[in-house]
Amino acid sequence: MNIEFYIKYYGKSFYWAGKFLEKEILNDCSTLYAFCRVIDNLADENKNSKSSVDIFIKDYFNKNSKIIVIKKFKQIEQKYKIPKKFIDDLFYGIKLDTKAVKMKSIEEIIKYSYYVGGTVGAMMAYIFKTTSSKALKHAIDLGIAMQLTNIARDVMNDAKLGRIYLPTSSFNKKISVYDLSIKNFNPNKLFDIIKKIIAIAEKYYENGNRGIKYLPIKVKFSILLASNLYRGIGNKIIKVNQKDYFKNRIYLNIYEKIIITLKSFYMFKFRNKKLFI
Repeated sequence: MNIEFYIKYYGKSFYWAGKFLEKEILNDCSTLYAFCRVIDNLADENKNSKSSVDIFIKDYFNKNSKIIVIKKFKQIEQKYKIPKKFIDDLFYGIKLDTKAVKMKSIEEIIKYSYYVGGTVGAMMAYIFKTTSSKALKHAIDLGIAMQLTNIARDVMNDAKLGRIYLPTSSFNKKISVYDLSIKNFNPNKLFDIIKKIIAIAEKYYENGNRGIKYLPIKVKFSILLASNLYRGIGNKIIKVNQKDYFKNRIYLNIYEKIIITLKSFYMFKFRNKKLFI
């Protein structure tokens, strides 16, 4: 399967923003995305997810791996000298998803979001050759923000996989994935908690965007656009009817993406230009 398939099929917002990157950079970002997506998909298997993830990780450490996505990823890992720490942390986070997940606090959710999202932001920074400690902090925050958006969007789907990434301490009673699956919950209360996650994500988007100034000029707009597209998902969740949220997965349609792209271009060129220099 073509490596670019993964970002085209699973990461439509990223692919849209990636169209503003040079082809070599987009290809390398697509390889990183594919690597993360493949192992994430393995963790999402209903049966044998732990075994599948362990086999994949073991194969990664095999010098003669024959899995194409691993071979391709190792090439960019060496090309950009991506530190093993971020890869190890990503693996740790993915392993958390192979068992029942129930988080008690916002702190736990942020920590988890670093493992599976912040690490990806850091590795992207290496591809963009922006590796100062200040720049990495912003890149990690942007990755955390995007993961928080994923959490806010996918509450019902995650419940089907035996996972609750919401702070269970915020509920009036103990809540289980069974409660979510049969819709045995107070929708107003649950939606308030989801909006709280989005509000926290906003703070991370703000800090993530402050790091755009550290990026090479040729990638600045693309990252701003990717950030704004993902923020757009969170904004849409807040505005949508509760019944629609619990019925359908929220996504941006083509017209919404075009509008956000135009607004991002205006923001980049005129309104907040000083932030990106």
